[in-house]
Amino acid sequence: MKKSIYIILALIGILGMNSCSDDEYLAGNPDMEFIAGKVSALYGDSLPFTIKASDVEVPLSTLKAKLFYGEEQVSETVIRTKTSGSDYTGKVFIPYYPNVIDGRATLKFVLQNIHFTITEMEQEVVLSRPDFPYVTLVDEMGEEYLMKKKSLYNYGVTGKFPQDLKAYIKTPKVGENGNELTFGWDNDNLLSEGKNVNPITFSGTASEPYEVTFNALTYEVTPLVNVLFDGEKMTAQDANTYLIQKSFTQGQSIVVTGIDMNGWWINPDYFKKESNGTLTFLPVDGKYRVVANMKQKYFGITRMDGDKEAGLSDAGHGALWLMGWGVGSPSMDFQFGWDAGSNYCVPEISSKKYQFIGTTGPEHNSVFGQRFRYDYISAKFFFQNGYGGEFSQLTLADDGTKSLIRLTDSKNIELLLDGNDKPIPLEEGATYALTVDLSAGNDKGVVSFKKISDGEVKPEPTVVQTLYFDFGSSSATSPGKGDPTVNPDDNGNYWNKVTTKK
Repeated sequence: MKKSIYIILALIGILGMNSCSDDEYLAGNPDMEFIAGKVSALYGDSLPFTIKASDVEVPLSTLKAKLFYGEEQVSETVIRTKTSGSDYTGKVFIPYYPNVIDGRATLKFVLQNIHFTITEMEQEVVLSRPDFPYVTLVDEMGEEYLMKKKSLYNYGVTGKFPQDLKAYIKTPKVGENGNELTFGWDNDNLLSEGKNVNPITFSGTASEPYEVTFNALTYEVTPLVNVLFDGEKMTAQDANTYLIQKSFTQGQSIVVTGIDMNGWWINPDYFKKESNGTLTFLPVDGKYRVVANMKQKYFGITRMDGDKEAGLSDAGHGALWLMGWGVGSPSMDFQFGWDAGSNYCVPEISSKKYQFIGTTGPEHNSVFGQRFRYDYISAKFFFQNGYGGEFSQLTLADDGTKSLIRLTDSKNIELLLDGNDKPIPLEEGATYALTVDLSAGNDKGVVSFKKISDGEVKPEPTVVQTLYFDFGSSSATSPGKGDPTVNPDDNGNYWNKVTTKK
């Protein structure tokens, strides 16, 4: 009975405490007054404002200035409010969007105290599109080119630019609250304004001047890269990457336009570059994905099965995928490693035969085409781009392959070892072909590794010999080069012997 009384008393105490808390809790009364600020602005401005904020009952927390285009909030500024009765000054950015004409926006102020009580106040802002007197084209090297105003919102500059010009466009500040605006590609490959945009890739003719244009209302820019691969337009994935998926036939001649192919590395597994600039397609017929890397200047190619990456079929057709260390593409600085999804698609060059070609080079600071590490290899074939299906049986061809590589129990391909269990290096700078032949079946694959061209012959060091002549002296003790003769000649001169220095 005593225990029950204690429980009842405890409950009464708790209820009493809650009652006191309710009595003591104050919601407060945040109050604000619009002291200063503009009711008109330009798109791209930072609109200043001053608000007097107070709450005589509860300490304040924050003042927020929110800008709305219609129902959409497009910008916000947050200010910490420490003192009641003080004036708080800030700025809210007016975003600059394409195809937005002069209009009105709503600036909403929200004042909140520490008990989360809020007060709101709205101010209408009349917005206008700025009329820039000029804009500036800025290339990757920081060179600036004045784009003169041609008409309302239209700007242009003509110059002898590179065929592939990567550049931003920036505006001057307009008005007392204006900002310098920068235009380029965003991550969705759309032309946008912002500080973190990527450069725009313009495409013209390197042999003669061409005009770069920009419309500040529509964001239209010209001339853009228009890459055609075998007559079809490649789709831009971002500022530096263009893609196409289509079917090719073995031996097909491919014309690439919109890209200056000078300086591009051509993957020898998939293409042969002809003297007329066309590419001959080397793998078997099928659908492939081609990715043009405009920054690093090479094509990445993948065999496709519909819209999926192809794998090795039970019949031995499709694609093999190479993983591991000591192999990479387009160079050893891009080793495949053992991460799933980073495998290299090895093409089927003839029925059930797959091949990967590369020159040997160092692990780091390699050049494109150096796709085998000359002093270490540990790689493996898979049936897909990742772990899963792999070879249970493989053998090495009797064509000299066994003098270069070995197969481990897990079917990893590694360099042959010397008597000290150290990898025997390959000839540095030589080109090798790694081939898998599945003609006898997927469980009877034969691996061949052969040198198909020698490395660059390094010249022998030049030995320079310098001959010193001393044409004699009247004194056997006078200094000279070489050792003096024992006796003088008929004229009384001592002739020093010839000395050779190496």
